[in-house]
Amino acid sequence: MKKVIAVLMLLLPLMAQAQERSYEPGNFWQISGVKTMPAKFDAYIDDISGLWRSQMEKMKDDGKIVSYHIMVNVHPRDNEPDLWLMVQWTSAADMLDTPWDYWDELTDDIVGSVEKSRELAIDRGELRTIMGDTLAREITFK
Repeated sequence: MKKVIAVLMLLLPLMAQAQERSYEPGNFWQISGVKTMPAKFDAYIDDISGLWRSQMEKMKDDGKIVSYHIMVNVHPRDNEPDLWLMVQWTSAADMLDTPWDYWDELTDDIVGSVEKSRELAIDRGELRTIMGDTLAREITFK
């Protein structure tokens, strides 16, 4: 009996490997939950339609991201975001391993300087609160 159990224990990983999955791994998504301050929703949307949108378009042109989306929470409950900012990355490496120089150049091109970007980030803090960021990986059925 012990030999049978030992053989089964050795075969289980092989059996698991042989099973075909019904899905394929896809792109990585960075999802940020945003809660706008009272009466600041339109002001925040106006703000990100400039800077954030410009950054996303440049990163699309550079092949870093596939797409970006904004989802509005139609009926937010207490402590839920009003918006989700979603960025579909071409790869985890593009998201995690892009050199700092790239980000500095992107900031300089769009905003003018890293210092100006910091000032804008402080101002943006009056419009919204980031409730959290999530990294997810898309899967698609075969």
